Amino acid sequence: MKVAVLIDNNPHHAVDFLTEHGLSIYFEADGYKWLLDVGASDQFAKNAENMGIDIGDIDYLILSHAHSDHTGGLSEFVKRNSHAKIILSSHIKGKSFISNRREIKRSIGIDYSLVEQELARFVMANSNKRITENVSLLCNIPTLHKTPKANEALYVVDEVGEKLDVFNHEIVLTVNTPNGLVVFSACSHNGLLNILAACSDQCDSTKIKACIGGTHLVDSKFNQYESDPEIEKIGKTIIELYPEMQLIAGHCTGENAKKVFSETVGDNFSPFYSGMFLEV
Repeated sequence: MKVAVLIDNNPHHAVDFLTEHGLSIYFEADGYKWLLDVGASDQFAKNAENMGIDIGDIDYLILSHAHSDHTGGLSEFVKRNSHAKIILSSHIKGKSFISNRREIKRSIGIDYSLVEQELARFVMANSNKRITENVSLLCNIPTLHKTPKANEALYVVDEVGEKLDVFNHEIVLTVNTPNGLVVFSACSHNGLLNILAACSDQCDSTKIKACIGGTHLVDSKFNQYESDPEIEKIGKTIIELYPEMQLIAGHCTGENAKKVFSETVGDNFSPFYSGMFLEV
């Protein structure tokens, strides 16, 4: 299975690809070309050109959640691609999204006017659903384990008012392969262990081959987030429940979390970066 990281926070170690606080991942499955998220700007598309990937050929775009670092390149995508179905959560409509990290309030939501302009192309999702033979959406994620502490700075505003975001608008993708399940979780706001458990339950299998995406275990000099023992516990639970799984992480996975995962999960952990090609 071919996977390419079009944009990420982290630079390529050898080639000068663009980076930004954003994420966009390309993959091929069931004879279709898929894109998970479009980063924060048009930079995902510029990197795609340099990687030999034509955005105009994408068949499905999945927007994992409402935040602008995953949806900011949407206007560039619709300029370059006129046919792809675009999937996002129905829970986004009529809401705005705010970050209060470091006690600085700012808007971090999708430009919904772009959705309204291209409405015929959008598929609104609110439940688990198979899209093609081996590719499925996961929209319902029960909370069995703790969610990331960094969520405590993230809010949603609706007709009632402002409240903590519970991330019912987060979508995860699963791809069933002959070697096991591949999970694409762009930010894992619902918690990595919760997402893996939900994927395992939906597909009735604990054989998860790989999980690719962010973990939202961020670094911060200003807030107290997950401690090393808490991250170690996540890593040890992964080893116990999903011993064959490769955790391939970047974006909102902080440098300290990468270090702890590397020590805890060992060779089953690897970071990703802009311009990276993977064979899963």
